[in-house]
Amino acid sequence: MSINWTKLIFNFLLIIVLIAGLIFYRWVFSYMLAAIVFTYILDPTVTWLESKRLPRWFAVLILYLSIIGILVWFTSRLIPELIAQGNNLLTILGHEGADYLIQIPFINSIFEYAGNLDAQIPGLGAATRFTEILDNAVEFIARLPKFLLDNYSSIISAVSFIGMVPLISFFLLKDKHKIRKSLLGLSSNRYFELAIILLGKIDSTVGTYLRAMLFEVIAVSIMASTALSIVGVSNPVLIGISAGVANIIPYFGPFFGGALAVLTVFFEGGAFLNMLYAALAMWLVQVIDNNIVYPVVVGTTINMHPLLVLLTVLAGGWYGGIFWMLVSVPLVYLIYSLVSVLYVNLKEYRII
Repeated sequence: MSINWTKLIFNFLLIIVLIAGLIFYRWVFSYMLAAIVFTYILDPTVTWLESKRLPRWFAVLILYLSIIGILVWFTSRLIPELIAQGNNLLTILGHEGADYLIQIPFINSIFEYAGNLDAQIPGLGAATRFTEILDNAVEFIARLPKFLLDNYSSIISAVSFIGMVPLISFFLLKDKHKIRKSLLGLSSNRYFELAIILLGKIDSTVGTYLRAMLFEVIAVSIMASTALSIVGVSNPVLIGISAGVANIIPYFGPFFGGALAVLTVFFEGGAFLNMLYAALAMWLVQVIDNNIVYPVVVGTTINMHPLLVLLTVLAGGWYGGIFWMLVSVPLVYLIYSLVSVLYVNLKEYRII
């Protein structure tokens, strides 16, 4: 049997080109992955607008303008207040130091208790050490602006990421049918029907899961904001949104939301009872989420053992910190879903 050297050389060169392309574009994989997630979430709305006989590009444009309008309205009302409060907190802590923190009732009670211990046990110095701890905490907070300036390149990269992902997603949404047609064109006639089924099931599985996760984030954010408003915690919307996003991280996310609410009351000088109310409010949100929202919305789309979820979160944290803790479980589940769909259909068509 003679060797087809032309075909062999072509395949070899093709592999080299593919490897070179992967190396060259490796830095934008994260952009593309985030854009695909964004696309799956928005696609049903675009498809619905398209069904109303609007051109797809116009449907995408209307949706983007609507989202921009909502964001502008939201940030114009919330961001200035948050910046003012943040600057005020940094100014107070940076100039008044531990003396200011000791005025907070809860901290003051600890300081007085340390003073009583010093009076009973000469040479203990508990109050002095407690003051040193507060000074170190204040110094750390006061260095935050300098930290932001020293890491401006990372901040600029994050801003670039946030700006580019919607732009990439715009083209993915607008040209969805062309991209789908191109992908189907890569398959031979033998696998054409299988390719259509696979793309449909992947769209359904991935899209349903991502939209369910988004709905849970919104639901937890609204419930947390409402609950914290009722118990009188300041900045309930900011804390609620933070808790909703953190809730993506199983086990650790809910704890973060509760801790953020309690610490807010603590640093504002609230009584212990107010901190307890904040903790109970966030606990009630988790009860509703775990027993109603998650089982109905997300539980029907994901089937991962709790132990696997916990190990995935821990592995994500060790690999890449908070960001990978956020995305590790969804990413592992999506890969599992894609492999499962592919395996079932390949077996059904007797290809494997």
